[in-house]
Order: sequence, then C-alpha cells, then structure tokens
Amino acid sequence: MVLERPKSLRELALVHLRNSIIDGSLKMGQTLSERSISEELGVSKSPVREALAQLRDEGLVSIEPQKGARVFSLTDEEVTQICDFRQAIETAAFELALSRDPEGLAKAMQHVVDNMARERAAGNEKAYLALDTAFHQLIFEHAGNDYLTASYTRYVGKIAALRTHLAKLPQHTELSFDEHQGIARAVHEGDMQVIRSLLAEHIDRTRQAYKSSTVVLESAISE
Repeated sequence: MVLERPKSLRELALVHLRNSIIDGSLKMGQTLSERSISEELGVSKSPVREALAQLRDEGLVSIEPQKGARVFSLTDEEVTQICDFRQAIETAAFELALSRDPEGLAKAMQHVVDNMARERAAGNEKAYLALDTAFHQLIFEHAGNDYLTASYTRYVGKIAALRTHLAKLPQHTELSFDEHQGIARAVHEGDMQVIRSLLAEHIDRTRQAYKSSTVVLESAISE
C-alpha cells in the first residue's frame, strides 16, 4: 500500500486559491486579503503568502507593494497574446501527437467529448469546464515533448480561469462544444489541415468573446 504524502499548509492554500480563481469563486481583479484567507483556511499568513507568490508566478495573481494582492485581470491585448500563444503551441503539439500517437489521442479525445456531453446535459458547468481544460491538455500528453508541456502548464490556470469567465456569455458553451466535437472528429480522421483550421477558429472566438464580455460587464455595471 502506497501512502499519499500529506499536503503542506502552503500546498493546501495554493490548491484552494488556484481552484477558486479557476472556477470563478474569486473574480478577475478581486482584492485578496492574506488575513481573510488565513482565517478561512485556519492557517497562518506565512503559507498563504507563499501560495500567493506561486500564483503570481503562474500569472493568476498580481502583487503590488503597499497595495497587496489581487486576482489577475486582462486587457484585450493580453487576451490576444494568450490566444497567439495557444495557437502556436497547441498546433505544434497536435502535429507531434498525430505523428506519435494518433490512435491514443483520438480515443482519449472522444472519451472526454462524451463526458463533456454528459455533464453539459446535466447542467454541471464546473465539471464541463474541467473537461474542456482536460481536452486541451490531452494534446500535450500525447505529443511526448516535456518542453511543450511545461510551457503550456505554466499558463493553464490562467487559460482555465479565462474559460470560466467566458462561459457566462450566451451560447458560448454550445458553440465551444460543437468545436470540440469537430476537432475530435478531425483527430480521428488524422486530418491536420482541418484540425489547424478548427483550432484557429476555436481560439479566435475566445479573443472575440472576451471583447464582448467586457462590453456586457460594463453595461451591467452602468445599469
């Protein structure tokens, strides 16, 4: 029997805060109080401070002297850069995955898409979004390149948090699910040209949707 090593207080705080940012419990731009977090988790400020420093390195938190910490926020330009990054790195990973393990990737993606359909039908948004993240991580798992995986993993939390933010927009999840189905079919057929086209469309819609989301948010605030 293999015993699981207990998480340190820093790890507990890190996982809690990261998950809260990704699932939207902590909103973009929200101020974070070390005291409140430490009281909520029943730990001292030290592990919370260490966790916030780690999240800063992951791009999920910003920390300014005399102003403290807050959840990241994004400009349109930053979202464009994230989308450019995803387009480049996911395309490269897809090409490797299709050359090295096409059957394994196709089977794994279809399994995730089937689970996405089930969770979507059940109205379980949180589980659906977690599967959305898992879908894209499969590309790197089957590409077999540690450097690509490490580069993507560094920003996967921010990408997932952005995904949660956009899920509130009308029809966004429906359109996203259709695109995932199309990509999974193209992977099954081994058609990299179609994958490249669908991936570009899928990621570019993130760029456009974020611009729409800021307009919707500003309208809601002004009402």
